[in-house]
Amino acid sequence: CNWMVCMAVFLCGQAQDMAGKMVGIWFPISAFVAIGFEHIPANMFMIPLGMLAGADVSVLDMLVKNFLPTTLGNTIAGS
Repeated sequence: CNWMVCMAVFLCGQAQDMAGKMVGIWFPISAFVAIGFEHIPANMFMIPLGMLAGADVSVLDMLVKNFLPTTLGNTIAGS
């Protein structure tokens, strides 16, 4: 899944104008989200933001149900 993030960064860097940059990042990011991959840096922002907004999630839930499985999956898959 890391190659999709890297591809979005590469395509954005290769585009000459803003429209090209937006089109270049659209497909890799959309595919990443559609497949359901987890991105820990994004989750490190969204989950605490949900906690601040009143979501019924604890720090232990965040670590055990999100960060641990995602980290293990990325490690085993080799990304």
